[in-house]
Amino acid sequence: MDRIIIIGNGAAGVEAATAIRERNKSTEILIFSDEPYPFYSRIHLSSFLGEDTPEESIFIRNHDWFRENRIRLLAGTRIVGVLPRQNAVRDASGKIHHYDRLLIAGGAQPFVPPIERIDKRGVFVLRDLQQALDIRKYAQKCRAAVVLGGGILGIEAASSLQKRGLVVSVVEMEDHIMSPQLDRAGAGVLQNILEKRGISFFLKQKAVKFAGEDSIEAVQLESGEGIPAELVLISTGIVPNVRLAREAGIEVNRGIVVNRNLQTSYPNIYAAGDAAEFEGKIFGIWPAAVEQGRVAGTNISGVATEYSGTLPLHILKVADIDLTSLGQKYREKPGEREIVHIAEAAGKYVKLVHNGEHLLGAIVLGTTGVGFRLERIIKNGKSIREMLPDFEKGNWEILKKKKK
Repeated sequence: MDRIIIIGNGAAGVEAATAIRERNKSTEILIFSDEPYPFYSRIHLSSFLGEDTPEESIFIRNHDWFRENRIRLLAGTRIVGVLPRQNAVRDASGKIHHYDRLLIAGGAQPFVPPIERIDKRGVFVLRDLQQALDIRKYAQKCRAAVVLGGGILGIEAASSLQKRGLVVSVVEMEDHIMSPQLDRAGAGVLQNILEKRGISFFLKQKAVKFAGEDSIEAVQLESGEGIPAELVLISTGIVPNVRLAREAGIEVNRGIVVNRNLQTSYPNIYAAGDAAEFEGKIFGIWPAAVEQGRVAGTNISGVATEYSGTLPLHILKVADIDLTSLGQKYREKPGEREIVHIAEAAGKYVKLVHNGEHLLGAIVLGTTGVGFRLERIIKNGKSIREMLPDFEKGNWEILKKKKK
């Protein structure tokens, strides 16, 4: 019987398995996962920190779903080697598992910057469910926390820790928060909202040392300033998991290099998600992992299809804050223009980037019901020429009108 092995039980791996099963009811599908859990929402881990809900609350597919779809999930079974010439993988116990086609969807791990005395109790990263559970438990006895990194996950985590009653500070190396998703003006509006809620920000700063004996007591900045902290969460980016591929002789750059069919340098080995590098880019976002997983699974099942990239889409999941960022956030070519509406006191900011005919990108903060409509316009390549006068006036109701 034809056998497909998938390394990784995240969005890319499960989406690939789903695509395969939709097209082939008989092929054997095995998913190997380091973690003991079924498929859960990794993008909700940062908001999960602020809740007291059980771990099952972020499960997307439980164990029953895998059984019903005849997908064998080997949870808690770590793959330590890929053997391309044998068409096999080796797990941590030494057992060999043969495949006809293989998908590497092992994701990424947190980037940890070089900081003096970093190995203290109370210092965490957040990439998996067990880490989230550990942070929630540890936070119960803490009063102050520092989040290193003002990206989208860092901001969500900071808000969750503050929700748990901690005094929270965010340290960010750039001159504004969420620099991959927001321009300076939009970031300023968001920062103002968060500061009013009690979160402090240290911009253009970086941590150089952790103070304390066995447990963290303070974070020392490059400026010499110290921030009291009993808990530190490092959220400074990701590093693709490429070790298995590199040791197997598969082409690797920053990520595992793939073509438009998501194939690696070995035609029967595919890669998708945060570990994959497509046309020199690692997307590192959930929508890309889903899209790549589906394309890889479709090709693995024998139906040729191509991947051409994913529209950057980011949504901030913080209570009472509605923020969507997609596509370009600045003009990049001659002829491109920007429309900006800002009401800082009301916590509202909208920026559209367009070329007179098509929408190229948008930042929408504090205005509900707009972000996803703009996403559809970009994806569908719809002309916005007739909408531009309304957009200039800030009339977003035009987006809700149905075409006759």
